[in-house]
Amino acid sequence: MTVLVGLLSPLSIGLADHIGTNVSRRGRLLATVLSIYIFTLLSTLILAVWRGGSPTVSDLVLGACSGVSSGMGLIQLYRGYTTRGTGIVAPVAAVTGAVVPIGVDTIVSGLPSAVVGSGLVVGLIGVWLIGTKDPGAGWDLIALKHGLTSGVMFGITSTLLGLTDDGAGIWPVVPGRVVAVAFVLALILIRREAVRPHRGAIPRSVLAGLLGGIGLGSFTLAAQVNLAVAGLFFQMAFGVTVLFQVLFAGERTTRIQQAGFGVAVVALALIILG
Repeated sequence: MTVLVGLLSPLSIGLADHIGTNVSRRGRLLATVLSIYIFTLLSTLILAVWRGGSPTVSDLVLGACSGVSSGMGLIQLYRGYTTRGTGIVAPVAAVTGAVVPIGVDTIVSGLPSAVVGSGLVVGLIGVWLIGTKDPGAGWDLIALKHGLTSGVMFGITSTLLGLTDDGAGIWPVVPGRVVAVAFVLALILIRREAVRPHRGAIPRSVLAGLLGGIGLGSFTLAAQVNLAVAGLFFQMAFGVTVLFQVLFAGERTTRIQQAGFGVAVVALALIILG
C-alpha cells in the first residue's frame, strides 16, 4: 500500500509540472507559480480535512519549515537552469534530492533489506539518467553548485515532511504551502512583477494546483511510513514530467533518458519485491 500511495505522488506532481511548464511559457512565470501554489494550498487543506489526523505543534513546524526549504530550492534550481543550463543541474538536483531522505532514513531506521536497498541504488541511477538532457555537458562547477544546493533543499523538504508523525495525516503540508505562497508573493512584490497570470492560465493553474496537492499529500502519507522509498519516488516526478512532455508536447528524449526510464522500472520492481 505504501508503494501504491507513494507512486501517486510522482504521477500527480509530474503531471502538474507538465501543465505548469506549458502554462508558464506564456510569460509571468512567478505569477503562474503563485496561482498554482494557491490552488495547491486549497487542495491540500481540503485533503487534510477529508483525511483527518491530529498533528502536533512539532508536525506543523516541520511542515512550515518544508515550505522554506522548497522555496529556497526552487530559486537555486531556476538560477541554475537560466545561467548554466539543465545538463548538470537537473540530474545532480534529482539525485541529491533523493539521497538526502534515503540517508536520513538509514540513520533513523537502519539499513533496508538487500532487495529494497538494491532498488534504491538502481533508482538513483535511473533518476540521474532521466535527468541527463545533455550527455555532453562538462563538469561545470557553478552548475554543480546549483544542482547540489537545490537538491539538498528539496531533499530537506521531503525529509521534514517524512519526519512528521503518521497520525498527523496531511496537515503538515498545509503550513508548508502557506509559507511557499508567501515566499513567492514576496518575490513578486520585491521584483515588482505582475501578481496575476495571463487570463487563459487560470483554469490550467487550478488543475496543476489540485494535482500538486494530491501529489504532496500522497507523498507525505507514504514518507511517514517509509521515507527512503517515498523520497526516491518523489524525485521520479521529474521523469514523469519528461514523459508527459514527450507524449503531449512533442519533446524528444535522448537515448540516455530512455535507458533511465527502463532502469527506473527495474528499481520499482525491486522495491515492490522487497
